[in-house]
Amino acid sequence: MTRNLDSFRYTGNGNDENNNKPHRITKIIPKAKAKRRANSKLHSNNQKSSVDLPDLQPSLNDHLQVLFVGFNPGTESSIQQHHYAHHSNLFWKLFNQSQLLHKVISKNKNSPHEPVPETPNEVNKSEDQFLNHLLENGCNATHDFKLIKYNIGFSDLVLRSTARADQLTMHEKLNNVPRLLSEFKSSHVETIVIVGKGIWEIIIKYFMNELSISSKNFKLASGNRKSGDGDGGAPHKNFKWGLLQKGSDSTYNLIIDSIYKHIDESSKIYIFPNTSGLVASLSFDEKLKLWQDMVNDL
Repeated sequence: MTRNLDSFRYTGNGNDENNNKPHRITKIIPKAKAKRRANSKLHSNNQKSSVDLPDLQPSLNDHLQVLFVGFNPGTESSIQQHHYAHHSNLFWKLFNQSQLLHKVISKNKNSPHEPVPETPNEVNKSEDQFLNHLLENGCNATHDFKLIKYNIGFSDLVLRSTARADQLTMHEKLNNVPRLLSEFKSSHVETIVIVGKGIWEIIIKYFMNELSISSKNFKLASGNRKSGDGDGGAPHKNFKWGLLQKGSDSTYNLIIDSIYKHIDESSKIYIFPNTSGLVASLSFDEKLKLWQDMVNDL
């Protein structure tokens, strides 16, 4: 085997047997250069992991009763091809404990699209054994696309899957707002549930650009926060969790009016905290109360 002589050095006078053994020279890399290499490798790995993740398509029809909107599919949702699939995500726990499906089934009784029994007891007498199973045992991520039968849909601000939300550029997020608005319009959705304040902030920013509103004159959130889908930062004086309502700020009201020009006027918009287990801006009970209030309003 041929060795690179430049990579070895020899010490001693040759009389010591151990001194005749070659010693590998350790190359010293400056800290700044090492950091650049590490960041470059991390960026490369992030790009690769995002490229390898398949996108997760929305679940829509033209008469949705409820549409849930996430930021973008994460790694686990991409791999499993189901919404809110990570085991630590509280979405399905909130979905079940809020009794949302029961209320949707009850309201759908008079719907010409999908007539179903009004109460769980009546449902148990029906031939829809799958629905019986969901009402008795609850829903999970594997049921997301099947819930479209009961006019419950799913979408995301950005459909591209990434390991982290901060791997999406602002340009990409803003460019997806028109697509999302068109989904609201074409699905004639009655109740839009935005799961994460970061999504709402992107929608607001998009309309600020459209209306030429300076960020100096209006901010939905203040304080430092990392780019992503979390719910950090202090809320604007008009912002409240739950049902979207106008406030005392004329600029904010103008933005809300502009949003409703792109969707059905009868649609209600709710803004909920992110359901990720990593987001703890509100307690579980506080989040559940928001969900229950929304369900009661259906």
